[in-house]
Amino acid sequence: MENNNIDIGKVVLQTLKLIIVKPLTLPWQIYQNSMVSLSNSDNDSSEENVMSSDFPLYVWFVSIFNAMVFITYPLGLIAAIVAAMNAYSNAFQAFLMIIVGTYFIPLYFGLVRELLTVTLKTVYYLKRIANK
Repeated sequence: MENNNIDIGKVVLQTLKLIIVKPLTLPWQIYQNSMVSLSNSDNDSSEENVMSSDFPLYVWFVSIFNAMVFITYPLGLIAAIVAAMNAYSNAFQAFLMIIVGTYFIPLYFGLVRELLTVTLKTVYYLKRIANK
């Protein structure tokens, strides 16, 4: 391995992007992807329509995680408002802590959904290839 082509500036910039920026933007990307998936669920080419005849329970279970990601932010906002209203002191701190925690919950649901989707996507792509 040659050390001649290593650009330390790019390495540091990419490291900072992966460690700081990506974790802060990833929950919003997961939230948007779940909204797109939920809004396109009636498409003829969607995973739900193609695979639901073969694996109805599994497709439903995986789709539940999209719904859970979508409902996370509204429920988190309501919980934060209620916690702030019921706090005896430091209401803003309680509100802010719940908002920050709520922002990162889609990471967990997205990870579980992606782990479950691996097998479903494999079968989905094999089925698409077989139909061509």
